[in-house]
Amino acid sequence: MSEASEERRTAAASLEFPNEHVRSMVAGDATAREMGAVCTAIGSGAATVQMPVGSGMTNGHGTAHGGAIFTLADIAFSYACNSGGVLNVAAAADIQYVAPAHTGDVLIATATERMRYGKGDRSGLYDVPVTRQGDGALIAIFTGRSAQIGAR
Repeated sequence: MSEASEERRTAAASLEFPNEHVRSMVAGDATAREMGAVCTAIGSGAATVQMPVGSGMTNGHGTAHGGAIFTLADIAFSYACNSGGVLNVAAAADIQYVAPAHTGDVLIATATERMRYGKGDRSGLYDVPVTRQGDGALIAIFTGRSAQIGAR
């Protein structure tokens, strides 16, 4: 494990989670673990997740696969929309890719709740820019819509 990876894991281990629901969800996220994605910050309606682009995450052009970038953003979105302690799932999501990422880049997805709406505020809208660590270049912009399926 690289020194940077160890630092991210140490930071994640020291996080204070807003509730047991989201702590358990983050701890049990096998996809995030397999991809090397680590939650580095979490709060009410917000989460930040970092992931290094590995050689197995590139496409035929030699750049980070759009599916890997989407998955990183989706992980941050899921943590943010579940940070209130109530079960939420994705109802819709889209992404715009604006710049390439490459093997060795560390990508940062920062999910922020834009609004809650609908009957009982059971839907949420989240913005998730994905940037490159170091130069802060914008790689993609993900928008997710959540649906609350658990009780408050």
